[in-house]
Amino acid sequence: MSTGLTKEERRRLAKLAAILIPGGAGMPGAIDIDLHQTSTDQVLSIDLSRLAPLRKFLSRPGAVETMADVEALAQQDPDGFSALTVVLANAYFMQDDVREAIGYPGQEARDSSVGLTSEDETLMQVVAARGPIYRDA
Repeated sequence: MSTGLTKEERRRLAKLAAILIPGGAGMPGAIDIDLHQTSTDQVLSIDLSRLAPLRKFLSRPGAVETMADVEALAQQDPDGFSALTVVLANAYFMQDDVREAIGYPGQEARDSSVGLTSEDETLMQVVAARGPIYRDA
């Protein structure tokens, strides 16, 4: 689903994303995964309330070349900056390359009748070791 973002809005979104999510340390940058395209549309199709403030933010005049430029725009339009960062963060973590880089396979169906994995056992040990933390009614 297309959000109706114009080519100019997408161009500016790509510049902002490249500054905010440059990549490195094994993580892809926003520009490497075309974050301003399909995954942004997916996020906005789920939460259309972000579209209007995002478009307003993208239409603000001013250079977008450095983090200082982004910070200046954020000061002028905190709501638009919030929409931008929420959309970009969600779009970023929807990407297979990003999820692979952080070791998150995505949601998986697990058959609880099979038993606990070693990871589950470790988590349960921590809970059991802390003891009861409830109050009698």
